[in-house]
Amino acid sequence: MKYKLILFSLLLVLTFSNFSSVEAYDHNTLESYISYRIKYIHNVAYNTNIRLSKQRAREYAREIIKWSDRYSKELGVSIDPLLVTAIIETETNFVSRSDYDEGMSIGVVSMDRRTAKWISDLVGEEYSKWRVLDATDLGIRLAVYYIGLGYRKYDNDLNKIIVSYNQGFGNASSKDVDILYNNYLFKAMGRLKYYRKRISYHGSSAQKHYDNLFLKLD
Repeated sequence: MKYKLILFSLLLVLTFSNFSSVEAYDHNTLESYISYRIKYIHNVAYNTNIRLSKQRAREYAREIIKWSDRYSKELGVSIDPLLVTAIIETETNFVSRSDYDEGMSIGVVSMDRRTAKWISDLVGEEYSKWRVLDATDLGIRLAVYYIGLGYRKYDNDLNKIIVSYNQGFGNASSKDVDILYNNYLFKAMGRLKYYRKRISYHGSSAQKHYDNLFLKLD
């Protein structure tokens, strides 16, 4: 078992070792892909029976890109909007609720209420439950800032950035490898890798391709 775990860990290191840099995708392509992904995943999500409109899906995507750009400049890092998207999908399937973790975490980003209050103070905004539940008010914004802090704290180490979002900054390096790689990190990294692969596959026609798929969704 020990040797299997070591082998599995090495495989993951090799798989994810080239994921530290932000891919250079233009904003229109990012918006098209992220909008499509949000709407598609929300449509098939197990944790809601409420439909997300295409307009709202597009607004979510724009928020992810806008705050990734803003806080990259403010914090002196390069936040990848696709990483933000992968983390949110892993957390909630883009479903905003008030009862995650028995009510301790809320919103489309499933943020701990105490963390949400702390980040609200850092960005100079007044915290309220309803503002966090609204993805286009504080919901996505707070998550992007938190992820940006992770970029800065962990010097672009995506493994630790991802784990810290779910487990907190103090626990990003303390989880045993079986829990860390088999669960949350593996899922989020897998999604990030998939997003990048799909956009790259369609090249210069990616925006048009995902705009067309987006239009076909119910």
